[in-house]
Amino acid sequence: MDWFRRNDEQMVDPLGWGDHRLNMVKAAGIGVATLRCHKDTWAYFVEKFTSTPRGRNDSTFRPPAAEDITDEGAGMITVPISGSTLAAVLDKCRELQGPVGSDLDKAIGRRVEAAISQALRHVVPSGGDRSAAPAIVLDDRTAPAEAAARP
Repeated sequence: MDWFRRNDEQMVDPLGWGDHRLNMVKAAGIGVATLRCHKDTWAYFVEKFTSTPRGRNDSTFRPPAAEDITDEGAGMITVPISGSTLAAVLDKCRELQGPVGSDLDKAIGRRVEAAISQALRHVVPSGGDRSAAPAIVLDDRTAPAEAAARP
């Protein structure tokens, strides 16, 4: 990880590793979360974990069985994932944004990490209550015409 200097005195963490670590802890505490995305996006992450040499987070990535993935049509799926798998995906997103990742890997890693981070904002220890499971949604849409016309 390259650290950048500001004013030659203050070290700056350009990727926000502190927030990343907190999000990984939050993710690890989740029993189950849902990921709604295109099937190609899910296949991309499965491929990233299975085609690379075993790394620090490969053993925690455990995709659900195919029969547990819901096909919503039009290529969209809903994937139930454990907290440890979510933490592994989050860590893989950060890894993809590193210096050796392609521009495509970096873009996918950044967007997926942002969606996971947004879903984790309101996650707190449950104490056993039956609150809703966190939902990560990767399905950006165009803004309505009237919203797009605003300055």
